[in-house]
Amino acid sequence: MEIVVIMLTALVLYILEGVLYKRLWSIGLKADVNITPRSAFCGDKCRLEITLTNRKLLPLPWLWVKLHISSTLHFEGKPDTKDSYIFHNALFCIMGWQEIKRTLPFTCTKRGYYPIRSFELVGTGLLFNGKYTMSFGSPCAITVYPQLLGRELPERLMARYDGMVAAEGYINPDPFEFAGIREYMPSDSFKDINFKASAHSGVLMTNRHDPTVRGEIDIILCIKPLNERFEDECFEYSISLAATLAEYYISKGYRVALNSNGRDLATEESVPLLGGIGEGQLYSIYERLARLSYEKYSPVGSLKEDTATNRSAVFISPTADNEVMDLYSDIEEKYSTVCWLYPVMSFDIPHTKVPSDTAELVAVPPDSRS
Repeated sequence: MEIVVIMLTALVLYILEGVLYKRLWSIGLKADVNITPRSAFCGDKCRLEITLTNRKLLPLPWLWVKLHISSTLHFEGKPDTKDSYIFHNALFCIMGWQEIKRTLPFTCTKRGYYPIRSFELVGTGLLFNGKYTMSFGSPCAITVYPQLLGRELPERLMARYDGMVAAEGYINPDPFEFAGIREYMPSDSFKDINFKASAHSGVLMTNRHDPTVRGEIDIILCIKPLNERFEDECFEYSISLAATLAEYYISKGYRVALNSNGRDLATEESVPLLGGIGEGQLYSIYERLARLSYEKYSPVGSLKEDTATNRSAVFISPTADNEVMDLYSDIEEKYSTVCWLYPVMSFDIPHTKVPSDTAELVAVPPDSRS
């Protein structure tokens, strides 16, 4: 009889524990997921921060956080997978009136825009006699910028092209446009010496001025499928090449614009960006290129200029069919100077014909996919 009473008591407690957790487990339970930083380059290490808060007395000994996240964000100790999105699980044990913060490091392995599509909390009672879930929407995302190819590449590729325009991107400093202060050089004008700053620093300092005239460069990235092997490598390299050129010309003082018929990965809208200068413009270009899709794109003809312009252009396309050739001929007529950078797999270079007299072959290494 005692055994029966013990068993019935245990059964009642088991049922009551299940009912208690089912009703109370989510009360006062809060979860937050954040990525730091929100933007990075390929190869950079970032952090996924999970914060759980349990504002009640009832403990939650078994609580899983399930994140639907891109597999290109590589977490330490996790195996590689061919799936584009996976569920990343983290197990927590949180007591009553407790807050837990956990940081999970990961590495960005590929250019793109990667939102956390959703995350949910999965809890269970102390005796595993129930399973309870709480779902949340997309809390945040990370933008992975294209991999930069180094300054030596654009300097080598554009050696002939830079001869067509000013070697520096600006002409004639404007005495009324103040840009900063630097150490005095013998070539500086005496009237530009900043005596107040010199007295503070103990070194002779001079004012810098913004230019009166700036060079202007349009980077035109043409997207048209190759329907060949190594298509992804060629397009990823083209995008990295556009980002590298933007950094190169903005650092030289040029006003740089971006145009492409590729569409935004998230919004599917077009990505053209008007000309601008400085670090803000550079990171706007990085952002557009990070979110650029070469699977969703507008017709090649959308890149044609309606009117002639005195700007210069760098045209990037790994495709050289008749439609692209006609587009480039139109661009040559509308811009004052144009150069075509034509990315080709390095082992195909000896068998590839240059598509134009103003084109440069660019060797794409086999392991170039970001």
